[in-house]
Amino acid sequence: MAEKIINGFSVVAYATQPEGRIPPRAFLETRKLGQKGAAEPADDAEEGESASSSQVFEIFASRRFRSTVEAMSAARNALDCVEAVDAGGVPDHLPG
Repeated sequence: MAEKIINGFSVVAYATQPEGRIPPRAFLETRKLGQKGAAEPADDAEEGESASSSQVFEIFASRRFRSTVEAMSAARNALDCVEAVDAGGVPDHLPG
């Protein structure tokens, strides 16, 4: 996984392994950073809040990747293009 911190959000790029007839897929995920950061919630209540404030965006949904490595490369390239995240957690330059 690759990560960038932009406008108070953690933006993570990752890819999934193929499962049966489902090919590898590429994703960007945004999560609002709390007081202690996205990786270290202060307590269980805050953990539930941070999980609900996370948004996942499948990128290149119409593209069929041949391997997980190819999907991860596309996800990292998409992450490099993200320059800002709006207040709702949606990154700009979100590829289709």
